[in-house]
Amino acid sequence: MAEKYLYFRGDATLGNDDDAADGSNVYPLSSFKGMESVSDTTLTLFFAQKHNSFASHDDAAFGKNDSVTLTVGTNNQKAVMQGLAEAFALSKQTFLVVADDVTGDYLVGDISAVSDFTVQADQA
Repeated sequence: MAEKYLYFRGDATLGNDDDAADGSNVYPLSSFKGMESVSDTTLTLFFAQKHNSFASHDDAAFGKNDSVTLTVGTNNQKAVMQGLAEAFALSKQTFLVVADDVTGDYLVGDISAVSDFTVQADQA
């Protein structure tokens, strides 16, 4: 089975798509670690970090994750979690647009925006 990839774009201005903090980010589904409700209207998805993917246990970056925080409908985190889990598991597509603030495409209806990215810095 082909690997699935999850796409996020957090800046609503197309010209800002190259902004590392808010531009386009893609993660392989295999790097997905889980989700956490962090407020009445936000849900954070955690991924193995894109940089330092081979960090050793002695590396200062070991154990840190990349994350994408989504704005969701008030108190609808469970429904969004369920919708995402089902889409991740059942979709036949290899490229899933989870949240795109430019086009307004969201994988689950209760997602309304990407509110934050945390991409761990390269620890070369």
